[in-house]
Amino acid sequence: MQAGRGREDRNSMQYSLFFIQRFKGKVLFNVPMSEHTSFRIGGPADVMAFPQDDGDLKDLVAFAESKGFQFHVLGAGTNLLVRDGGVRGIVVNMCEGFKDTSWLDEGKAVVGAGVRLPELVNQARDRGLSGLEFAVNIPGTVGGAVMMNAGAYGGEMADVVEGIEVIGRKGQKGFIPKSELNFSYRKAVLPKGAIVTRAHMRFRKGDPEGIRGRMAEFRERRKASSAIPYPNAGSIFKNPEGRIAGKLIEEAGLKGERSGGAMVSEAHANYIVNAGGAKAKDVLALMALVRDKVFSSLGIVLEPEIKVIGED
Repeated sequence: MQAGRGREDRNSMQYSLFFIQRFKGKVLFNVPMSEHTSFRIGGPADVMAFPQDDGDLKDLVAFAESKGFQFHVLGAGTNLLVRDGGVRGIVVNMCEGFKDTSWLDEGKAVVGAGVRLPELVNQARDRGLSGLEFAVNIPGTVGGAVMMNAGAYGGEMADVVEGIEVIGRKGQKGFIPKSELNFSYRKAVLPKGAIVTRAHMRFRKGDPEGIRGRMAEFRERRKASSAIPYPNAGSIFKNPEGRIAGKLIEEAGLKGERSGGAMVSEAHANYIVNAGGAKAKDVLALMALVRDKVFSSLGIVLEPEIKVIGED
């Protein structure tokens, strides 16, 4: 038996024993990540676990830490590119648990990390609460949105988040106030290995008609990108200060540029789409081409907005 194969077999046995004995949620093995990302790209994950509650997640993280197994956290998979070799270790999928929302007095709410943003926007609207309308078109989960300080149309998660509940890398529970998250453009700072379980949020009282009007306006402004007929991961690059990445890419003449099955969208230049059979290597090659061309022609360095994980 090859040494590498032996290690894989022992790891599989340890995974199986843990999940049989302690885990309440669903568990999948050798899962194509292409089935769990909006890009429809990505090799297999060794294990995908769907924790149902804090106890499940606490045990799972502590187990992974004690065995030295890698783990990655997955929300809706909408801002993610998984490399073609897949993901070693455990992918923690937060989309089937952590969907609880507790509405409190004074416009406050405690929201599970697995709640989808458009659903939360609608719940807030129905209560006459404002502050999250900008997220009406963002398809991700609350946990992922906090991690990247998601935003649009001048709003961002930092505007409404007061703090977050987390499970730490050894399985311990904790609370991190907003002041320690150091929110910045498309970024929050969390302790290494910490997983967001819930967000404590505060909204403003607003006029229901005004809230509906802003939501309708933002939906209308999003029509061009939401009509893209190919799988994608949303905006690929961050907007440089004072500039719009999509316009820079368009100015560089890159709309329709291709690498394998990946293509710069004709409708929105900051979207790279899976035009058919794209691999992660195609997307990465196209991202590199776009960055090089924008820098050489306009002197501006574009920074990726999407997260890239896995092995080649």
